[in-house]
Amino acid sequence: MRLLAQTTQMRSPSLPDVPTFQEAGIEGLAPDQWQGVFVPAGTPPTITARLNAEIGKALADPQVRENFLQSALEPVGGTAEQFAHLVHEDFARYERLVKELDVKLD
Repeated sequence: MRLLAQTTQMRSPSLPDVPTFQEAGIEGLAPDQWQGVFVPAGTPPTITARLNAEIGKALADPQVRENFLQSALEPVGGTAEQFAHLVHEDFARYERLVKELDVKLD
């Protein structure tokens, strides 16, 4: 199998020879993919901070990072606030798309 392009804004370090869609001549297609951990609303900030710190430690571990990279996933980490911002941006982006494309449920 030969990969033709990747959907990220920049080339993945684990796939350096695979161009982005932008580099391949397809403008505007960069639907970033992400994975994250959610907690129930109302979770005490101390618990959220501890969980975030432990996840950050795990993502900094060279073996964990290598496992992610072998699956073409790039571990990023960050604060709970940064993740919340990312989630809200994506919801807003897809809300606009649903409205612009007039997507309806059957």
